[in-house]
Amino acid sequence: MSALLGNVHESLTAFWHPVAWSSEVAPTMPVTLLTRHLLLARDRDGVVHAFDDECPHRGAPLSAGTCVGDELVCAFHGWRFGMDGAATLIPSLGPGATLPPRARLGSPTAVCERHGLVWVALDPPRADIPAWPDGGDAALGAFSPTAHTSAVLAAYQTDNLLDASHFGFLHPLLAHRNPLIGQHEVVEQTEFGFKTALAKLADDDSSVEGWLRYTLAAPFTVLLRSEEPDGTLRQSFFQAVQPIDETRTRLFFMVRVPESDPDVLAELLDAEEQVQREDLWITAQQRRAGMAVVGGPDLHVRSDRNAVLYRQVMRHVMGQ
Repeated sequence: MSALLGNVHESLTAFWHPVAWSSEVAPTMPVTLLTRHLLLARDRDGVVHAFDDECPHRGAPLSAGTCVGDELVCAFHGWRFGMDGAATLIPSLGPGATLPPRARLGSPTAVCERHGLVWVALDPPRADIPAWPDGGDAALGAFSPTAHTSAVLAAYQTDNLLDASHFGFLHPLLAHRNPLIGQHEVVEQTEFGFKTALAKLADDDSSVEGWLRYTLAAPFTVLLRSEEPDGTLRQSFFQAVQPIDETRTRLFFMVRVPESDPDVLAELLDAEEQVQREDLWITAQQRRAGMAVVGGPDLHVRSDRNAVLYRQVMRHVMGQ
């Protein structure tokens, strides 16, 4: 296997990936994951299912059809399929006809909803979707920027989410930040992830202005908890990247903060939207064809410890 990680490396099928906001599936939504076209469908009990977006009869996309109750109806020949994927009616054969066993929709291994997102694993997942303790704290205010789709490689988008040294240079809103990175502690390291604590230094280059606590869950999910020097919460971020095809990704981004005033939350949302646009602007201009997880052209310095750890994790993912 290649040590160059692109958006659709074969190893990525055995992990959970976000594919939609839960609110988008009403009752169906077509999505693409790792070039595979899928149709999400929510049944009358509220449970989300995932199928290949292809009728087995002639390959017409089911997303071009309709959803009637708990049945998906193909627009081409009217074939109907239940939420277990099996055909329930082939109109040309008449009601009560014996239906061929192959008249069944293909489907990924697993689908679930967590953190307000729909997740899909095309093959049996090798790791769990990470927990987000702040995500369930009802005392915190919440907002979610637009889930941007862009021509950014998922690995480099994740690499950027793990990086703190660009804040004051790429983002005018953060230009007051001291770029010097202080203490960097590896709190936990596993085959498919890690947790680190990074000290952001004050202008005196020695005292701690705040803490950035990162959690990486392979392949493309990053949690970031920004804290005051005493450990109280500033902002908690859940960031997950969907690899759509060879060149496109979609970034899902959720934020929890101690503030609950709607005007304050609106201001924070506007600021975060600006930061995301700036991140996507620069990462879309990177010219790497893929991320080298062994060797390669990327030059790392001491402040890039998260990036080095990320490439170690992705070597495990890729079986290197």
